[in-house]
Amino acid sequence: MRYRTPLYFTAAAFLALSAATVQAGQVLTVEADQSQLVILPSIPGSVVIGNPTISDATVEGTKMFIHGRSFGTTNIMVMDLDGNQVASFEVSVSHTTSNAVAIFKGGMRGSYNCAPLCESEMQIGDDPGFFKAANEQAKAKIELATGTDTAKSEAPPAPQ
Repeated sequence: MRYRTPLYFTAAAFLALSAATVQAGQVLTVEADQSQLVILPSIPGSVVIGNPTISDATVEGTKMFIHGRSFGTTNIMVMDLDGNQVASFEVSVSHTTSNAVAIFKGGMRGSYNCAPLCESEMQIGDDPGFFKAANEQAKAKIELATGTDTAKSEAPPAPQ
């Protein structure tokens, strides 16, 4: 038993430090539709994202969660409360390769995630018909689960 205690502390220290391993100016690779934790040196005053269609961020205190939205590369700059830059990251968002399968039918691509059964997975570059069908099914499932109907929601009237 006495040999396990140092091992637990070592494992806990490793896990605590693994989130803080990204240094300013370093390239951060995030898979699409995934998030990665970055520990900031101080509470940020603002976070500037070069292209929010590629990556986004959520901040809680000194923790910044980087979200991969779509494929590509962008940058994220973090400013302190005085407007000074405290961190800068290049973010590269890539496609998840584990269990990913692309099926081509007549030049049209459909993406699937096979773990272990293959299920459709919407990806940029898929056939528009395949993408639309998968999107409509996903929306319907969310509406059933939440009791909402996003298809019938309308924009509020324009102010007069």
